[in-house]
Amino acid sequence: MPDILNTAISGLLSYQRALSTTSHNIANVNTPGYSRQQVELGSAPPSFFGGAYYGNGVEIESVTRAYDQFLVREVRDMTSSHGRAQKFAELAGQIDDILADPKGGISPILHDFFEAVQDVADDPASITARYALINSAETLSGRFEGIDARFAELTRNTADEIRDVVDEINSLVLRIRDINVALNDLAPAAAATQQSADLLDKRDRLLAELAQKVDINVVDEDENNLSIYIGNGQTVLNGTEAFSLSAQPDVADPARDVIAYNGLITVFDISSNLGGGELGGLLQFRDTVLEPARNALGRSAIGLAEVFNAQMRDGMDLNGNLGQDFFAYAGPQSIPSSANTGSATVSTLVSDVTAMTSDDYDLSFDGANWTLTSDSGTSAVVANGAPAILVFEGLTLTINGAAAVAGDRFTIKPTLAAAGGLQVLTDNPSEIAAAAPIRSAASLNNLGDVAISAGVVTDVTDPNLLVPATFTFDNPPTTLRADVNVVVGGTPYAAGVAIPYSNNMVIDANGWQVSLSGAPQAGDVLSVVSNQGGTGDNRNALELAAVQTRGIFDGGTASLQEDYGNLVGFVGAQTLGANIERDAQQALRLQAVNRQASKASVNLDEEAADLVRFQQAYEATARLISTAQTIFDTLLDSVRSR
Repeated sequence: MPDILNTAISGLLSYQRALSTTSHNIANVNTPGYSRQQVELGSAPPSFFGGAYYGNGVEIESVTRAYDQFLVREVRDMTSSHGRAQKFAELAGQIDDILADPKGGISPILHDFFEAVQDVADDPASITARYALINSAETLSGRFEGIDARFAELTRNTADEIRDVVDEINSLVLRIRDINVALNDLAPAAAATQQSADLLDKRDRLLAELAQKVDINVVDEDENNLSIYIGNGQTVLNGTEAFSLSAQPDVADPARDVIAYNGLITVFDISSNLGGGELGGLLQFRDTVLEPARNALGRSAIGLAEVFNAQMRDGMDLNGNLGQDFFAYAGPQSIPSSANTGSATVSTLVSDVTAMTSDDYDLSFDGANWTLTSDSGTSAVVANGAPAILVFEGLTLTINGAAAVAGDRFTIKPTLAAAGGLQVLTDNPSEIAAAAPIRSAASLNNLGDVAISAGVVTDVTDPNLLVPATFTFDNPPTTLRADVNVVVGGTPYAAGVAIPYSNNMVIDANGWQVSLSGAPQAGDVLSVVSNQGGTGDNRNALELAAVQTRGIFDGGTASLQEDYGNLVGFVGAQTLGANIERDAQQALRLQAVNRQASKASVNLDEEAADLVRFQQAYEATARLISTAQTIFDTLLDSVRSR
């Protein structure tokens, strides 16, 4: 039978809880990730009496939260994309600042260095100019070393940050797991369709934080059995069971970390599958900007050292000695895999700067052959031997594979450490080889006008390079004889053998080359001798200065300045693109957040209206109790009167 008092009490309790929920909304208006809650009211089950159904008041069916799964997923996805773009842009900008600095970059000091070389060419006998060249070279090598040190520091910082982000991911997954556990513990005491809105909000907030760290895919089978997948479908949370990630040294290169997934059976590298969030940005920066930039800087250092050294060796110093190497650099690294079971060794040398790339290489053994594969996908193969020699892309690898086992691998890093190891090998100005090793002359007694060119060195390693050579013209002067073995037009002539003379003829002998021209007379004599004492000779200094504009890289098409400019341009383009993408992703994320907020956030105006509405309903219901009391008192009074 309907009971007006119980009906009124149901209203009081329901509106009291509605007012409590509204107060809860207002109190959490500034709580991050909070979703507005709303009490859903419904009529209580009716009672059948006197052939009809009568209502029994109101009851609370549920407390729901303003939630749209699509909007929440959109915010997570945009958060992950923005996290990656923001981190990548931040780090790429640091590389750009280092390389493009008009005062701290390589270009200005490289220009100063070659100006110092030109000063020596202008006055090859000047000790002051030679000292200035050495000082400028030391400044240049210090600049290379300084920039490489900053790259190395960025490498360490990036590795530390990767490990920190992995730890944060594991921590967030465990916290989400704990909420899943709490929701499961609460489930028996809750209605079938009811869960704690506050716990669900907290879990969504943690999921958003996790999406900031790494791209995730969330499967919500039911509210207390949520699962999270990353990468290529690897499970990091399955309901209440969590799986951890770790940053571990790469088997092929222990100095470089990879992201390892600890599954149920094995641990494997998933780095290449992680493309979102801060972790994706860090990996992208390391793999596509930091390591390539450091390798390219090392290639520039190798190119400078190799070409300048080669030209220095083609000259003669103030002491009358052939020139020696001016620069040294850290050579290529050959790193054995920690999984190797054989004892093969590999040594790597730079053999052709013009063919070098900025790539790293993977050298693997299949039991019969060694295969060298670059980061760009190019490859070369050589059969195993003792040793096996592999020449590829400017490198010469000597592989002592006698004890190799199938599956053995090496990581070859030709340029990584070169810039940091660039050094000047001399502090003695007299050892700068500004002169050419040879000089030519025509006898003062010659009657004809025959001339001999200054001569150029073609093979500085020839043991007879500095041995004097004399050319004497016969009578009639259509032939001449040399007192050393020579080659003319590809034809060899022994010493003393008649050589047909022609104007502008080219003669090769003892590692040098000269040309003869003019009209000789019988008995005219020409000579090529050592240039010892040629302190005023600047021929090799001019060639050293020309190294600045000489084509060195990319098959001889790019100079030192152009190569460094290409590196700056590459990093600048990466940074510009990263900044554009970051701004775009930020705008998209803001739009997604605003759409989700319009659905879920607390509106104080609406809450104020609900307060008034529920308060009035509460007061009206309270009057029902007063009415019920009046009716009851009237009934009692009527009974007493009898």
